[in-house]
Amino acid sequence: MESLAFGVAGVLIAAISLALWWRWGRPWRDVERIAEAAASGETPPGFLVSGNPSALRVGFALEKLANRRRELEARLSEGQLSVQAVFGAMLDGLVVVDERRRIRMVNREFGRLFGSDHAEPGTPLLEVIGHASMDRLVTEAMATGEPRRESIQMSRGPSAGRELEVSAVPLAEPSAANGGAVVLFRDVTQLRQAEEMRRDFVANVSHELRTPLSIFRGYLETLLDDPQQPPGELLRILEVMERHSDRLNALVEDVLTLARLESPEAELDLAEIRLPAFFETIIRDWETRLGARGLHAELHVSPEVTTLQADEGRLQEIIYNLLDNAVKYSQPGGVVTLRAEPARDEEMVRLSVSDQGKGIPAADVPRIFERFYRADKARSRAHGGTGLGLSIVKHIAQLHGGRVEAKSEVGRGTTISVLLPAAEDADEGTDPA
Repeated sequence: MESLAFGVAGVLIAAISLALWWRWGRPWRDVERIAEAAASGETPPGFLVSGNPSALRVGFALEKLANRRRELEARLSEGQLSVQAVFGAMLDGLVVVDERRRIRMVNREFGRLFGSDHAEPGTPLLEVIGHASMDRLVTEAMATGEPRRESIQMSRGPSAGRELEVSAVPLAEPSAANGGAVVLFRDVTQLRQAEEMRRDFVANVSHELRTPLSIFRGYLETLLDDPQQPPGELLRILEVMERHSDRLNALVEDVLTLARLESPEAELDLAEIRLPAFFETIIRDWETRLGARGLHAELHVSPEVTTLQADEGRLQEIIYNLLDNAVKYSQPGGVVTLRAEPARDEEMVRLSVSDQGKGIPAADVPRIFERFYRADKARSRAHGGTGLGLSIVKHIAQLHGGRVEAKSEVGRGTTISVLLPAAEDADEGTDPA
């Protein structure tokens, strides 16, 4: 009996111990698993805690904290993606540095400007940009708490020869322990070049206007001082004034033409042009002037480029300007040649005008399409040119999606070519009948 009693007591004790462990011990094991899952960033198992109200409350709290952590991590990830998208879409270089001017973050354009090999987080900014003035600018911005801006000419690295406008904006007050700055790098090279071109253009126009206006003023003073000029002298004065009046009028027309071509509203009236008929009409229009200079015109139109999609009025302006130059600088008895042929290895049509004149020095050839540039200034003015004809040709070609080229040899003549997109095949993409 005693052994039976001890056995029953042992069973009861084991049952009570199991019940106590199930109620008080097991729930805390579940709580421990929830805590471990939350700590490792995994999704904690839900609704496992039971039997112990305290453990149940702790388990629910841990599960709630884990869910909150996942939400915050998701928001942080979205925010990082948004920042990266904004940084990546920026056309200016951008870098974020800490208080010791070490890189925290850069965008793609910064890597292009300075080379991305060494633009890693933690790298000193000076080591990447290699320019003490930029480093000083960032230091001053963080020291004063005020934005700083400066234009810097690059002399080394991938951006050598470019002008960058650098803006440094501090991220905190100067007294803050954890500061830093955002530095923006804007490439203003083309803007500065455009400003320089504008200044040069204004200076050149002013110079071109000054000469005829001075002549007008001089002759007007002569006539006012002595109105009773001999008829022969009076006729000479009026002829000179008329010639310079024509020059002024041509200059104004060319300036207005350039302004229209450079305007954002510039449009082309495209049409299919049959090149043989187009060139033959132009040659007939120029027969008198060519004959007056003792020049002969030759026309060569390749059978491969009989048509062209272009603005006929603008195209005529191109050929007129090229012929005008060819006639001015050709020697009497020479030949002016007009050609239309396919451009080699390109889907372009080459229209060219060649003369047998004195030619252009090799150093001047790359610049002849610049406004007011004259390889022979004395002869150009003697012939009444404005110095804008080839600039107009270049702009019309670019408006068509083309470009210009020039070849010249001193003593043998010059060839100016305009390359325009070839007309699409009218039969392309159509279904056979």
